[in-house]
Amino acid sequence: MTNDLKWMMVSDVHFPRHDPRKVELFLKVMKWWKPDAVDLLGDIDDADSTSRWASEYPAEFTIPVSDGGVQGTKEFLHQINKIVPKADKHFHDGNHGWTRHGDYLAKKAPAFLEFITPDSLYDYKNAGFNWHEYDQEPVHRFGDMYAHHGESISKHAGESVRNDVNNWGVSLVRGHSHRMGTYFQTYSITGQELRGFEIGHLTDISKMDYTITKNWQAGFAIGHVENGNFPHIQLIQITPDYTCYVDGKKFSV
Repeated sequence: MTNDLKWMMVSDVHFPRHDPRKVELFLKVMKWWKPDAVDLLGDIDDADSTSRWASEYPAEFTIPVSDGGVQGTKEFLHQINKIVPKADKHFHDGNHGWTRHGDYLAKKAPAFLEFITPDSLYDYKNAGFNWHEYDQEPVHRFGDMYAHHGESISKHAGESVRNDVNNWGVSLVRGHSHRMGTYFQTYSITGQELRGFEIGHLTDISKMDYTITKNWQAGFAIGHVENGNFPHIQLIQITPDYTCYVDGKKFSV
């Protein structure tokens, strides 16, 4: 009998530029798999209404309370909490999300920051989530593994997490790049092995205008944490026909 813990991770949903079928598939897997821990690794909210472009124009000032990304993110958190109310749940901010909203308000209307906060926007406390700012260091999760949205960006899958692993000196699971890839580094003298995983996205790429070349891969990640201590991380690819396999079971929407 083992004491393995099940861990589920997703990043870069970018509400309201998300793909509803990818989100549905992720939640369908969650309902079956019933993870003991869930990490949202940033850019769940696209924060388009307070993007750099909008913040340059005072006439376009907006309060992000009714922002589509905010509302979609809040609903997503509560959907997850309904499925796994007792899970250890963590919400890591990204370079979008509150990072954008907070910076925008600080420039345009700093007084609003007294009552507009990450929790007032996303209601994460009532959804049972722990909150982590984007400018914080990676958060230790299980065994050797840390979690963060990610800092480095490279155009090739696996290179972004490689840079972060080497810069921070820890094993890491992260998002940010919209790519899926792995990186391993073993130090033969000490026997230390660092591991890195970048875990894909759940966006509708037709709605994403950040780049012309979208070398992105759709998916999320799961981890079997052996005896609550060593995470065996698996990247779960979502195919173009909205199919994935988790622990040998096929899911589709």
